[in-house]
Amino acid sequence: MLFFNQSLLLFLGLSSSALASDAPDGPAEDPRLAHPEEGVYTGPLADGGNWKHAFDKASSLLAQMTLPEKIIFATGHKGPCEGNIPGIERLGIPRFCIQDGPTGLRFEGFVSQFPTAHTVAATWDRDLMEERGKGMGREFRGRGVHTHLGPVTGGPLGRSPLGGRNWEGFSPDPFLSSVASYITVKAIQDQGVITSLKHFIGYEQETFRTARWRINGTVQTFRQISSDIDDKTLHETYLPSFAEAVRAGSGSVMCSYNSINGTHACENDQLLNTILKKELAFQGFVLSDWDATWSNMSSALNGLDQTMPGQGFSIGGDFGATLVDLVNEGAVPIERIDDMVLRVLTPFFHLGQDKHFPDSPTNEPRDLTGGLLVQGNESDLQFDLTDDIPDVQGDHWKIIRKIGEESITLLKNTHHSLPIKRSTRRLAVFGSDAGPSLYGLQSCGTDNYCHDRSRPYFWPGTVTTGAGSGTAWAPYVINPLEAITRRARRSYTGHTQVDWVLDDTAYDYINITATRAEQCLVFVSSFAFEGYDRDDLSLWNDGDRLIETVASHCAETVVVIHSPGPVLMERWIDHENVTAVLMAYYPGQESGNAVTNVLFGDVSPSGKLPFTLGKSLEDWPPQGIIDELVDQPNATFPEGNLIDYRYFDANSIEPRFEFGFGLSYTTFEYGKASVKVKHSKDSKALQPTNEKFEGKGGLYDQLYVVSIDIKNTGRRSGSEVAQLYLTFPSSTPSQPPLLLRGFEKLHLKPGQTKTAHFPLRAKDLSVWSVEKQLWEIPEGELVVRVGRSSRDLGEAIELPELS
Repeated sequence: MLFFNQSLLLFLGLSSSALASDAPDGPAEDPRLAHPEEGVYTGPLADGGNWKHAFDKASSLLAQMTLPEKIIFATGHKGPCEGNIPGIERLGIPRFCIQDGPTGLRFEGFVSQFPTAHTVAATWDRDLMEERGKGMGREFRGRGVHTHLGPVTGGPLGRSPLGGRNWEGFSPDPFLSSVASYITVKAIQDQGVITSLKHFIGYEQETFRTARWRINGTVQTFRQISSDIDDKTLHETYLPSFAEAVRAGSGSVMCSYNSINGTHACENDQLLNTILKKELAFQGFVLSDWDATWSNMSSALNGLDQTMPGQGFSIGGDFGATLVDLVNEGAVPIERIDDMVLRVLTPFFHLGQDKHFPDSPTNEPRDLTGGLLVQGNESDLQFDLTDDIPDVQGDHWKIIRKIGEESITLLKNTHHSLPIKRSTRRLAVFGSDAGPSLYGLQSCGTDNYCHDRSRPYFWPGTVTTGAGSGTAWAPYVINPLEAITRRARRSYTGHTQVDWVLDDTAYDYINITATRAEQCLVFVSSFAFEGYDRDDLSLWNDGDRLIETVASHCAETVVVIHSPGPVLMERWIDHENVTAVLMAYYPGQESGNAVTNVLFGDVSPSGKLPFTLGKSLEDWPPQGIIDELVDQPNATFPEGNLIDYRYFDANSIEPRFEFGFGLSYTTFEYGKASVKVKHSKDSKALQPTNEKFEGKGGLYDQLYVVSIDIKNTGRRSGSEVAQLYLTFPSSTPSQPPLLLRGFEKLHLKPGQTKTAHFPLRAKDLSVWSVEKQLWEIPEGELVVRVGRSSRDLGEAIELPELS
């Protein structure tokens, strides 16, 4: 979604108020524009796939439409939602409402702020992924939203740890991201809401992501990144989670701002027609990110089905009457227009949105400048709020709290510092991240970005989510200090005293309070937001110094981190007084309750890292974020498939904490893994893909099952995430040493043993052949290992040959 880069506008001597809505069309020519042959459409026409009944219903209505009516469904219009399709009253087709976002309903009050995608990925719990999706789907449907702009299924995947929107996606590991994407799409659409997968594809940085702004009524073109990805890397790393989301039946895909291999993503024939619609057999509609459409004819012929925000206020291609003219001139065939309409209406009918669907409200606070500027009072926004909107939260706070608890990852716990002992008399809490926001719930604008120029890298309170179009307002936030204080009074019979200092740099008060405490809880954070990439992996609010200061006086210092991804810990992680460290991610509105339940031992931590924590930024692949001011910036993805832990493994780099790592308050014993040949047909594809496979059976058929017994050998109940990693034959080119190919979370009582099972499909064991343009299982020894993390694995097991 569009989020204006304030720093760039200021650099140009402009302000966001200079952005006009009545700008003329953009530059007449751009080297990244595609030039298809006029009147020729090479992409496949939708046939409905497994949605045959809905497709036939859409076809019968299509036959009754005029050309202008057909193009209504390809064109965004002004209205109460972020994206609006007027519908056709005479045919009984209502107005369609399209709304952000990946963590809950953006712009809205009386809705839930769910944990972010990277937070639920840290649970490694399929049930929690499903419950989160169901809850979001219920809230979107309850507000009359037809298309949910989410989830983020690999754009960004998380190529660079500095990516400003990595927290909106699940994990830089394609397998973990794929599992979460499939589950989330199915769960949301089971509630009758269309998902729109974001952002297709190669959208891995905010810097130079888009190249146009309206300035004083004129479109200005600057620089736009091109993600140049080779075919093998695209298929093996960046496409899998989109493929799984298509298999889950997603009704829509959003094309991204960036160019791919030199062509704008929203008019890229190779990506939209050849890969998405032919190879993945996608039956839904492709809509553009807001103002990501650069042309009309080329976009239509190269696979774009719906342009947003559309007629009258798009910078480039806005369809509408222009598309009518192109059809009448023979530049765009009518079959292509019919295909657009069928792709939009088929998922609408398939999900039953024509029956008993709520009306969308007119509650529409709008802040399209990218957030309220706290310093300087530079916004005169008027929020048009109404009191008659439905409250759709239900009891979703329960799943939000549960995800917060189950995602928390215990990284260090020396001397059994946690859980907090009942004998502890004096606790002290430090850091602004432990307390309430200085500016309330919603005063930071619809992008949830409180920018105070006088204090860079400062966030005014506990961090529960990121900023931008992926954010959602919280109806309330339980901050950690509130929850800890309440818990200490309630459960510890008033004998535990809680003191605090919320000013991160009030060092005199910090020194005094830390000296008096038996145990100190330091809350620190890093903030990330759309439109900007992270400058570094440091903590905000001078968090490193805060930790060092407290630890210099307090023998038991516990650090809790709210972060959008990796942060560096080398200044303090080995300090003898830093006895415990928890990664708490972005947990949403129940943040304080979730972390308190873990700190006091009501819940044993069971989260595992969905990314790697390195020791320095140089540990990750170079050229992660391209920011050099050149005429045409290109990200060449030289690391190929070696992102995150794969790069660390391939280059023998010792991480601070490896991918999949996480401690518990109890202990687990792993048995010996075994493998069986167990073939079964794919039964999970709600919309089968057309991916080619050179082998027996189907690409998504199960071939093996690996099993292992795990016993809880401790005195507490707890959960363990067992993980399976695959190693391809050494003769297979461009492959990492290890690839995640299975995981299962087991909940175990003391002394209890359960068996983890890891089904392996043909695709899990395949590589992409660029020469043959298909998937194939390489010849040679395929080896799997099972263990606690990517660097704590059991003995190698060779998969037996298939008969």
